[in-house]
Amino acid sequence: MTAYVKESDYLGVKAIQAGTAELDIIIVPEWGSNLISITTKNPQVEILRKPETIEEYEQAPVQFGVPILFPPNRISDGQFEFQEQTYTFDITEPDKHNHIHGFVFSKPWKLTHMEANGNQAKIVTTIHSADHPDILRQFPHPFRIEMIYLLEGTILKKQAVITNLSEKEFPWGLGYHTTFTFPEKTSRFSLAADEQWELNERLLPTENIIKTEYTEIKTGINLEKVELDDAFLAKEHRLEANQAVLDLENGRIQVRYKADESFKHWVVYNADGKQGYVCPEPYTWITNAPKLSLPKEITGMQTLAAQKSITVKTEIEVIIQP
Repeated sequence: MTAYVKESDYLGVKAIQAGTAELDIIIVPEWGSNLISITTKNPQVEILRKPETIEEYEQAPVQFGVPILFPPNRISDGQFEFQEQTYTFDITEPDKHNHIHGFVFSKPWKLTHMEANGNQAKIVTTIHSADHPDILRQFPHPFRIEMIYLLEGTILKKQAVITNLSEKEFPWGLGYHTTFTFPEKTSRFSLAADEQWELNERLLPTENIIKTEYTEIKTGINLEKVELDDAFLAKEHRLEANQAVLDLENGRIQVRYKADESFKHWVVYNADGKQGYVCPEPYTWITNAPKLSLPKEITGMQTLAAQKSITVKTEIEVIIQP
């Protein structure tokens, strides 16, 4: 047996650590089930941006590890209508008067299962909205999200199982604010996309879809001093091809971040292109999707029937060149 899983701690907070012969990972259930660390073993390289102190994490929790966004990105004025019901979310981006990134990344999740078998480690965490009155106040439907992490060799598979526990269908969107370390001088980035959403000054889609100005993004670009906070349409919709690729350490390490057909969009954020990180964020729906007039096949607006579940899948594969 080469895989392991064990209870641990990270910065004094209870965590779950798992690993194989190639990778180690750390998940902090208390921090929204945040996958806070992926480390290669030979050579030893941290793939994700992780905080060095709790204070640093608390200043910007969505900019470390892999926060789970339900729903992802912005809802203008924190409000939308669906089937004659008004949903009112807290304004969490006051300068632009938007709600941003949903309500599960900041809540404690529960560890419900962990095991190691052969070269595979499995961790399962769960959140129930019924345990959090402030979630139900904003999103008045009981629901459960179960995150299943499967680490096998150099591949981490993530499955999110969303279950509608209410008697009415509800609208839903999910994404991951995945923050990878990305030394700009020695790294390149590519994404399977050639179109992007035009955004206004509040970073909301105008409903215009344009050819991306980053014409070489599909083959790989250097992001040094390139400032990104852009929303792209996925060119491919198969797990094998719908991906962002990071070539790190002058090509010595490659990270392939893949998403299944539910993820129709990628937001890419890197602050000012000088901070040593990049966030390729796979989304099932685009920013402000419930308020857009475009077809759901474009926006990714989805609904989940009462007492039904849906599973969406992503993968992070790390390839180390000999």
